[in-house]
Amino acid sequence: MENSFQEKLNEELKKIEQSVKKPNILLLGGTGVGKSSLTNLIFKTDIAKTGIGKPFTQEIIRYAIENSAVVLYDAVGYELSGISSNDEFINKIVEFASASKSNNVDEQIHLVWYHIQASGHRVTEWDLNLISKIKSLNIPIAVVFTKCDLVTEQEVKLLAEEIPNTPCFEVTTNEKVTPKYLDLEKLIKWSSDNLEPALKLAFVKSQKVNLEEKRKNARNIILQHTTGNAAVGFSPIPFSDAPILLASQAGMVARILYVYDLNGYGDLMPTLLKTVSIGSLISTGGKWIVGELFKLIPGVGTVAGGLITGAVAASVTAAIGYSVSEICFTILKFAINGEEVKLEDYLKNIMPIFKQLMKDNSKI
Repeated sequence: MENSFQEKLNEELKKIEQSVKKPNILLLGGTGVGKSSLTNLIFKTDIAKTGIGKPFTQEIIRYAIENSAVVLYDAVGYELSGISSNDEFINKIVEFASASKSNNVDEQIHLVWYHIQASGHRVTEWDLNLISKIKSLNIPIAVVFTKCDLVTEQEVKLLAEEIPNTPCFEVTTNEKVTPKYLDLEKLIKWSSDNLEPALKLAFVKSQKVNLEEKRKNARNIILQHTTGNAAVGFSPIPFSDAPILLASQAGMVARILYVYDLNGYGDLMPTLLKTVSIGSLISTGGKWIVGELFKLIPGVGTVAGGLITGAVAASVTAAIGYSVSEICFTILKFAINGEEVKLEDYLKNIMPIFKQLMKDNSKI
């Protein structure tokens, strides 16, 4: 049973990697506003070193980031474009964004982050013109005020008032700023909310600053599988549902691991899950066996058996899902915050922690 679960988990992880659709994000803003620094912070990678940058047009560079499920299209600052006219540069950008709308979903621009340096203390007509034209294409666009640690909150508020009906976010890459990074988590949430479901999973996986967004997506995954497994438990054929539940639980865990993107730490999960997949269902207070025996009795027995096994299937599936999610959340939190001592202690005690989580979540 353990080997079957491990094999199914690996199979599901490969399926996700092969089938996931990557969101394309267009980065706009002048030279030196901090686009690269911000994206490096969000995706925890150095685009210049790990990204494969290819000129897509004279004005656009395409970055397929290594080990990331997003694609970035970085528009060079107007000053470096080699185009002599502001209007011509704007038209080139709009033409690129508009043309993508006619392509298949893999090639479309799905989000635009428009960067304005807050310490510059101005929003230009050029900015407003380009933002307006992008909005007319019905592409979600957010204004990102960068380097907000260098100005007052009131100064940023005044800048935002110049851009009506457009979501604006204050950010900084200064790690000493409190509250940490200002609106960075809100920018991630807005981006996730404005992506189609088929693209959301890859974006949430790739970003490394909003762990609550990862947890929220994990909860949705758990709910889907828990509901489905409750129905599977009502199968009238004795013991026919175990292979289906095995596949569903493996698929759920694979999706959760994908969302959290633990890198090397993800290898811990198979060890933790050795005794909490279908094996747990079979031994949970004897309820699973009792339910299956009820199914052997025609009539009322089938209904009673279904009520028992459906509840157990849902309960254990939920317990596995929430326990795996919490383990992933904690590991990633310590890793991202650089809390190496806490992470080391947590990993040393991860087995009893996981067993306790399973008990607690089973009660829920």
